[in-house]
Amino acid sequence: MPVVERPFFNVQVFAAPLDELVARLCAVPLRGKVARTTPFVFPTQPYHQAPEDPPMLLWTPSCVPGLTAFMPNVGSGCYFIAAYAAERLRIATLQLRSTVSDAEWPINELIAHEGGVERRMVRAMRDSPRWDFCAVGDPLAIETPSMYSARRIRDRFHRVALLDAAERWGAPLRDPAFWRTDRTAMTFSSDGILRHELARIE
Repeated sequence: MPVVERPFFNVQVFAAPLDELVARLCAVPLRGKVARTTPFVFPTQPYHQAPEDPPMLLWTPSCVPGLTAFMPNVGSGCYFIAAYAAERLRIATLQLRSTVSDAEWPINELIAHEGGVERRMVRAMRDSPRWDFCAVGDPLAIETPSMYSARRIRDRFHRVALLDAAERWGAPLRDPAFWRTDRTAMTFSSDGILRHELARIE
C-alpha cells in the first residue's frame, strides 16, 4: 500500500539535501544519537515501536533531490529531527500527519516552519466526541482558506487538502517517485555516547 493511502502517516519534508541535513545535525549535540545508513524501508509507524519495527528513515526523493523526506518510526511526535532542523538549524520544514476520514480518532495536520519559527499550523481532528479545527499563524499561499468555513469541521482540512498543500509547497507526495530514492537512506540510532558517524552518501 502506498504511504499516502495508509490509514495513518506522519511525514516531514526539509528544504535541504540529505547530506547537508545530516552533516548539520551531526554538528549539534544530539546526545546518544548516531547517524547511520539504513535499508530503504518505510516505518510502519505504530503507536509504540517494537524491536523488529523499521527505524526512522531519512531519504532523498527521486523527483525532488534538493529535499529530504523523513518518516518517524512511531506515529506521534516529530522527535529531535524536526525540532533541530526547523528551529535550531532554521531549515524550512513541512510536517504532515494524516488519517483516513473514517479513522477512530482522525487527524489531518500541517505545520510549516521557516526562519527558525513556526509560521503556520492547520489541524482538523477528533479526539473526543466533538471535532475541533485550529489554525494558527497567517495563511500560506499553499492553502485553500475558503475550505475553513465549511459547515462540517471534518471538511475544513482533510487528506486531499493536506496533499494539495504539500504539493504546492514543493513536496509532491502523490508522485510515486517521491517514495523512491537513488541514494543511500539514513537513520539516527541510539548509542552510549555521541559519535559523528556520517556515512558517505553515494
